[in-house]
Amino acid sequence: MSIGLNNPKPLEGLRVCDFFWLIAGPACSRVFADWGAEVIKVESSNRLDEIRQTGSWPPDSMRSADSHNGVFNDCNTSKKAIQVDLNTEKGIEVIKRLIAKSDIVTNNFTGERMDRWGLGYEDLKKINPELIMLTMPVMGTTGPQRNFGAIGNNVIALGGINYAMGFPGTPPTGMGPLYSDFAAPYFAASAILAALYHRDKTGEGQFIDLAQFQATASLLGPALLDYSANKTVPERPGNTHPDFAPHGVYPCAPATHNSDRWLALSIENDLAWQRFTELIADPVLSDKSKFATNDLRKTHETLLNDAIANYTSNHEVWALAGKLQDEGITAGVTQDLSDVLDRDPGMRVQHFENLTDLAGRVTYTTHRQPVRINEQTAPMGRAPLFGEHNYEVYTNLLGYSDIEYAQLVAAGIVN
Repeated sequence: MSIGLNNPKPLEGLRVCDFFWLIAGPACSRVFADWGAEVIKVESSNRLDEIRQTGSWPPDSMRSADSHNGVFNDCNTSKKAIQVDLNTEKGIEVIKRLIAKSDIVTNNFTGERMDRWGLGYEDLKKINPELIMLTMPVMGTTGPQRNFGAIGNNVIALGGINYAMGFPGTPPTGMGPLYSDFAAPYFAASAILAALYHRDKTGEGQFIDLAQFQATASLLGPALLDYSANKTVPERPGNTHPDFAPHGVYPCAPATHNSDRWLALSIENDLAWQRFTELIADPVLSDKSKFATNDLRKTHETLLNDAIANYTSNHEVWALAGKLQDEGITAGVTQDLSDVLDRDPGMRVQHFENLTDLAGRVTYTTHRQPVRINEQTAPMGRAPLFGEHNYEVYTNLLGYSDIEYAQLVAAGIVN
């Protein structure tokens, strides 16, 4: 199905039975929901998505019972939500009825959880042979660590990224953002789309096993290859590059609103270095006996970095970055969020959308999908309330009568 001015939802017609929770999983199914798929988030009071209860909250004076925290709202736009008690035979029957009408089933539980409910892929393909099932445990569904769980900081550490970050002789620095939570979802989405393509060609469903640990480790790329070939465990490099210098971030003069200003600078070859030294006319950095060639700059890298920092610390970062960029030198401002959002009006207009909660009291600023197709981004709806679509899904989609639905509620199946 092509997307155009009259069709901004290319995944419309797909249905996802979504057991994802926390961040990494919902950030994947959100891609499908925003682009038009009907994503039905499955929860229960026994297994409430914990991200509903943690994160940044609106002020108490504005909140209502319908208000979400910012993280849940950001990861679950455009979805529907139902409740069902999966620890009951009747609850499993409800879910199997939903899966029979779904194209995709997703979860990021530990490796054996769905099988223990009788909802493993071998069970489900009997009722829906064309089903695509993606499971995204931290450690995958096989091996001795299949039942291990973790959160983003653990996964980043397990994947080797923390160890690779920091300066020589110092402890691992790691990173502030939960990078694995926002990397693994796109591996998952691409795998599901590939499986959909395969299904359209062959009629066959597929089981997709994605270990968040492996998805995170794969981001190290060349370091993994270096160790595989040479058994080299890389030292923490700080901001240096193994092949050329300078390559790093350097302090600049404080700005009125921010005393922590830095310039990112990279000189790839001797010609660029010559342009740089001619432009700044600094006597220390113009010393050809120490810095004329890349080999010399690598040899005297500490002295080089100190001299550059001494120069940049006396200059305003935006003016200096612009001056260098005008000469074709690879340089840029190390931006904070106020720079990202306030200095670039296009970013705020194109990448963010305001969504209001059901009560109309709180407006959340939520990021859009970064992809634009035929100049359009994905249309978005607000995140669902807990069990908001129970009646609609149970009666309209699954075919329960009003009396049957009331019986499920009375029995605590819908809880």
